[in-house]
Amino acid sequence: MRERHFIDRRAAAALTLWMGFGLMTLAGQGCNLVGAGTYLIHGPAKDPALYTLPQKTIVVFIDDRANVMPRSRLVQQTALRATNELLKVARVVPAALDPSAITREAARESTGRLMAIDEIGRRAGAEVVIYAVPRKFSLADERGTVPSCILDVKVIDCETGERLWPGPMQYEYHALTVELAYKSPLRYEDERAIELQQKLADVTGLRLAQLFFAHEKNPLDAQVSD
Repeated sequence: MRERHFIDRRAAAALTLWMGFGLMTLAGQGCNLVGAGTYLIHGPAKDPALYTLPQKTIVVFIDDRANVMPRSRLVQQTALRATNELLKVARVVPAALDPSAITREAARESTGRLMAIDEIGRRAGAEVVIYAVPRKFSLADERGTVPSCILDVKVIDCETGERLWPGPMQYEYHALTVELAYKSPLRYEDERAIELQQKLADVTGLRLAQLFFAHEKNPLDAQVSD
C-alpha cells in the first residue's frame, strides 16, 4: 500500500508539473488567446455615451449660417442620419422631429431679431434641441486628402432654455471632429468630390448621434477608398 501511495504521489506531481508547463506555454504564446477570450466574454470595445438624452421629443438642428458645408443638402443629410440613428437604430429617444421642421422655423427669423434656440425648437414642436454649428467641412488640408468635419455641439431644453450638455461649469460647446480614413489620393473630379462630401456628411451624422449612446470603437463605415 505504501508503494502504491508513493507511485500515486509521483503521478500527481508529474501531472501538476505538466499542467504548469502547459499554462506557461499558453502564457508565452497566448496573448491572442487571452484577448480572444476577453472579446468573447465582454464583446468589442465600446466608447460610452458622453451624455444621456432625456426621454423627450428631440430635433437635430445643424445651424450652418456661415455656409461652411458646401450645399444645404449635406446639412440635411447629416441631420437626418443623426435623427435616424437616435430614433430608429439605437432607440435612444421616444420621438424625434424631421430636421426640416426646425430649419423652416429658423428661416422665419428676421435680421433685426434672431430667435433663441429654445424658441425655435418650441415653435417646431420639439422638447429638446441637439444644436450643432459646422466649423469645418473639407476634403483636404495641409496633410493631404483628409475629408474632415468639425461641429460645435450642445443640447438645449426647449421649455427652460437651459443648456443641458455640456453642463454649466463646462465649455459652451462640445467640439466633435470627424475624419474619414481615406486611402487614395484625391482626384479632383466633380463626381468623386460630391461622393466624398456625401460620405463625410453621412458619417458626421452618425458620429453626432453616437455622442449620446454607447457604441463600438472605430466603426468600419468610416473607411473609404477608390
